[in-house]
Amino acid sequence: MAARSIAPGLFMITGICGIIDATCFLGLGGVFAEIMTGNLMFLAFALGQGNFAEDLPVVLVPLVSFGIGALLGGLVLRQRLLPGGARAGFLVTAALVAVAAALAVVWQPEGDSFHSRIVVGILAFGMGIQNVLVLQHGHPDIATNVMTLTLVRLLSNWSIVGGDNLRWRLRLGSLLAFFAGAGLGAFMLRFGAGGALVTAAVLYAFALIWIWNGRPIDATV
Repeated sequence: MAARSIAPGLFMITGICGIIDATCFLGLGGVFAEIMTGNLMFLAFALGQGNFAEDLPVVLVPLVSFGIGALLGGLVLRQRLLPGGARAGFLVTAALVAVAAALAVVWQPEGDSFHSRIVVGILAFGMGIQNVLVLQHGHPDIATNVMTLTLVRLLSNWSIVGGDNLRWRLRLGSLLAFFAGAGLGAFMLRFGAGGALVTAAVLYAFALIWIWNGRPIDATV
């Protein structure tokens, strides 16, 4: 029996990133756990407007946590410290999302609170690790967070402008998955941050089925 493709797992992770970022931005202090471009902009705004005391602590939590996660993820993979390599690394990220979800259920954090920062920090740490894993075990046309570049690749390679767009399904799938995930995250916030993050954790468990057993995607797809 041929191994299943890893693509469904990557699309699910893309949607999960949408859920997590929607939850953090709308319900946990107005920052992102996975889209560092947004956090860098917020940091620049805080510096430019002089809102150091109020804004810097909020923005630095996900930025620093994400950076530590990316550093650790790179170290672990390069030194081969984790049995199973990148695939096993996704288990670590899934566990971190589950821990953050459990804490959100118990604490029921809202807005920029101490508990919110802890939950965001755990999620950002996990997303830093995950982004390293995606670089090694993903596919360039299934983006988990860089939707601007994905949209450019989709449109600039469209046949009506002379492109071939051979992998348009992967690019469009990324955009739709992230959009759907963000919408689902926004909806699940009706049940609190815990409800949204539990949804993300459950979906991650299903994504691991394809991540662990899936075969790499042919570059010509």
